[in-house]
Amino acid sequence: MKIKVLPILVIFSLMLAGINVIALEDTAEENNNMQQDLVKDHLSFSKATLKQKGEYFEVTVEEANTILRDIGKPMIPSVTKTYTFSRGTKIKDVKCTISEVTIQNILGKIQPTPEPPKRISLVNSIEQDEGLKTTEEVKTYEDPDVYSNSDLYPDTWYDYKIYSGLVNGVPSVILKVNTYPVRYSPNDDTLHSIESFDVQVIYEKPIDKEPKAQQYDLLIITPLIFRLNLLRLASHKNRNGIKTKIKTVESINLQYLSKGRDTPERIKLFIKDAEQNWGIKYVLLVGGLKNHIYANDREHQTYGSKWWYVPVRYTNISFSESTGYISDLYYSDLYKGEGEFEDWDSNGNGIFCDRYEEIDLWPDVYYGRIPCRNIFEVRNIVNKIIKYERSPHWDENWFKRMIAVGGVTFEFLSGPGHEGQEPDGEWLSNLSLDHMEDIINDPVRIFASYNSTTGPRPDYINITEEWTKGAGFVLLQGHGNAFMWDTKWPDENGDLKWVGGIWSMDFSLIKNKEKLPIVVVGGCHNGIFRVSFINTLFDGLDGVWDYHAYGAPIGSCFSGKMVQKRSGAAIACTGCTDSGIGSELTFSAELETNFFYKVGIDNVVSLGEAHSGSIEKYLTDNNLQGEPLHVYCITEYQLFGDPSLTIGGKPKTTNI
Repeated sequence: MKIKVLPILVIFSLMLAGINVIALEDTAEENNNMQQDLVKDHLSFSKATLKQKGEYFEVTVEEANTILRDIGKPMIPSVTKTYTFSRGTKIKDVKCTISEVTIQNILGKIQPTPEPPKRISLVNSIEQDEGLKTTEEVKTYEDPDVYSNSDLYPDTWYDYKIYSGLVNGVPSVILKVNTYPVRYSPNDDTLHSIESFDVQVIYEKPIDKEPKAQQYDLLIITPLIFRLNLLRLASHKNRNGIKTKIKTVESINLQYLSKGRDTPERIKLFIKDAEQNWGIKYVLLVGGLKNHIYANDREHQTYGSKWWYVPVRYTNISFSESTGYISDLYYSDLYKGEGEFEDWDSNGNGIFCDRYEEIDLWPDVYYGRIPCRNIFEVRNIVNKIIKYERSPHWDENWFKRMIAVGGVTFEFLSGPGHEGQEPDGEWLSNLSLDHMEDIINDPVRIFASYNSTTGPRPDYINITEEWTKGAGFVLLQGHGNAFMWDTKWPDENGDLKWVGGIWSMDFSLIKNKEKLPIVVVGGCHNGIFRVSFINTLFDGLDGVWDYHAYGAPIGSCFSGKMVQKRSGAAIACTGCTDSGIGSELTFSAELETNFFYKVGIDNVVSLGEAHSGSIEKYLTDNNLQGEPLHVYCITEYQLFGDPSLTIGGKPKTTNI
């Protein structure tokens, strides 16, 4: 990964701008297998406008497609553009010339970035406390290091970063550029603007490079005890054209004993070598904690290994009461920059993914985990996957249904295509349904705003009744904890009035048999798959809720249990391994909505393409500079399921 912030160097363009790519003479004498090319571009900006917003001004630029957000610092419009190159490309030089700078005096301050609201982790949604709010008020404060300073913010007109990752399934080098048409001097109350850039980037691309032989598509990593029961799945995948290899944790640990600092890093190094040598596209981790009763899930600050069938990497990002959480993205994010190994320890302190560590984040393989704890659970999920992929479901009536469940998560929203204001959970649900309109002909809305109508409301009776009828997809947008999901009734006072939602013990009421949906869950801690009975029963005795089950003894988290249910419920599920964050179409909510964009708009084929693709879209659509909460929401976004699973059982056929 490379980050460069230079006073006169950058590359960028807007989708409306023309881009010229010119082949240059090969000047890379030391490497005759590289060809040098040049990209030239010109971009113009409209004049910045100011709008009073409370005690602050909001600044906008018509061409801006992202916003620079860093808590406590001014919100600055930015133009973000992503360039994609073939793997092996080297970015040699990036140059930019800016137009004349115009200075404007303003009578006030630019709006600071507020803290994003956190989706509350439900303590108890039955004993309702009328005086308790669902979340703290959104906090807005001014960072004194910026607002008491005359220096321009941001400190450069542009910045850029080089990533490695999959773009539409192709291993790529990605150049992501953020440009700032305006900069702000808080102490001087001035806004500095430019009208245009002239840009050129020189890069070298590999030529005459033979394509990598794809020996395997899917790599299954599992303990030796589960291997025999996964042979049926491997055979099924091979018959369906997904070339599959099973590798045990024990063999990896032995083979890479001298290479990695711990077992998770050894597994990651093996995945990297498998991607390079075998051309793997998918990685499925089969194995969770070793039992449901008790397990020491985190024996070290940065990993859990001894009590895990497939070890886990813990991040060390602190947010609210969290001191870190599991992230399987670690096993997918193999490279950074122009192809260097991404170890998630850029500062070399041995503490992986700490709050201000530079991480690539871009998935290099599609990944997922099925956190099985015994052979019976392995057999069950193998049976479910094989049955699901045995025949196509696209023309079956149940598959054309999508259940969307929501209410008030934080606030009321309005937006394109929707008249008036809606509870935000319902607004996000409707947006997801919009993305899926070409696939779904029977949208089922289970909304809290139906309280005064005859429509279905988000309680376990209505949710399980509709779920039993079958659906291709389910979306739950609201709040959660380790064993339940819930939302609020619309109430302008914001009092804690929970609807009731659905608990994991309610899954027994779902009788959908083989009509299995892919489920996306928006809420805190629904994917915290490190729980066990003893740990959750005695959680909170020290005043800290580490497992977010609040005294309820559980052996599986909400999202994991949904997939592991012996008959019915779900074929796959997402969930946050820590606190879901963000309001409107930001942070966790944006990732969840992106999932349905990838399925309904981009028409991806596999589950992994939808999940990892939603991360890819997030990284493309946002300016990530300065705000560590982008890293937080991406790394906690967990997939429980087989990433190579074909959505709809078989690829969708197109009638011409």
